[in-house]
Amino acid sequence: MKNNDWTYEEFRAFAMLFAANADGHITADEENLIAQTLLPEQYARVKKCFLECPDSEALDVILSYKEKYCTTPADKERLLADMKMIYEAHNGFEQIERGVHHIFERML
Repeated sequence: MKNNDWTYEEFRAFAMLFAANADGHITADEENLIAQTLLPEQYARVKKCFLECPDSEALDVILSYKEKYCTTPADKERLLADMKMIYEAHNGFEQIERGVHHIFERML
């Protein structure tokens, strides 16, 4: 799947994988939260794409969807709230995760 034709749920999963990986690893709890809105094959494709991207490319992917899925303040807040849920899924909202969250607040 090319990442330029993702649904909102696929884009959201990719962004949430980025958030989950802010501390260098993705826990099973984080994956369960992310995967629940996708069919297993969709999640597998999105995760494969995420794992194949260096951070700079992953950020480019996320930004490429800004005009499609983050056009209003409410859209931005919805995605940021989902990302915050992921940050808090395992050890609370750690310093590195707060930094990544702040970057996304500014980027989106």
